[in-house]
Amino acid sequence: MKKLYVVVDTETTGSKPLEGDRILEIAAIPVYGGKIMHNLAFQALVNPLVVIPAQITGIHGLRNEDVSEEPPMAEVFPKFKDYIGTSVLVGHNIINDMTFFDIASKETGLMPLSNNYIDTIELAHEAFEDGPFNLYGLARRLRIRDVPTHRAMDDARVTAKVFLALARYLGGLSEVGKFVKKWRG
Repeated sequence: MKKLYVVVDTETTGSKPLEGDRILEIAAIPVYGGKIMHNLAFQALVNPLVVIPAQITGIHGLRNEDVSEEPPMAEVFPKFKDYIGTSVLVGHNIINDMTFFDIASKETGLMPLSNNYIDTIELAHEAFEDGPFNLYGLARRLRIRDVPTHRAMDDARVTAKVFLALARYLGGLSEVGKFVKKWRG
């Protein structure tokens, strides 16, 4: 039976959600039957309701004025949660994204995500003895032309291609089941 995978990526105000950093952008792209369903993708800018540090703007290019008129997480997260449903989430270093989603759940009063997930870093470690294991390095190694840009949709697209390439390398999507974990927040 084919599984629905949804590749997710976020851009944030920093790397420490427990210290007040928040999501600025969410993107998700479904992968079904070994195909990336670009036309069904989800993307949203989010007003984080906190200031974006200049050094972080230097990474992804998002400025406070770019998101000041965007909806807050209280509006975006319920739509995102409906969008992903019970799919298996896939991400590069997905634990980081999932931790931000846990904070979003608490702040919006929704139950936290309980989806199964796969981390492409874990797949990469299974496929290759040595790195680099960052998204850019893996994309190059797997001969994927797209490059990560530190914007959620671009990076989700690259991650989806990396996921499928690693799955093929490991014997196909049927073989990645042993890497599926249950998120417990």
